[in-house]
Amino acid sequence: MTSKTYFIPNISCMHCVMNIKKRLNEIEGVESVEGNAQTREVKVEFSNPATEEVILQALAEINYPAEV
Repeated sequence: MTSKTYFIPNISCMHCVMNIKKRLNEIEGVESVEGNAQTREVKVEFSNPATEEVILQALAEINYPAEV
């Protein structure tokens, strides 16, 4: 399993975090998603078939692009 933490500058509240969690949990292979509205960080644990590319694309699609 892979664990990555992403900085997402568009996060402004817990509602943003909930939207991100909902979308990322739809991806097959995503094990867990934890977010912090204060630090604007989201930690994602995933394994195959999920990839970092798929996660980053999903974040961009919902207007929460991660800084990489």
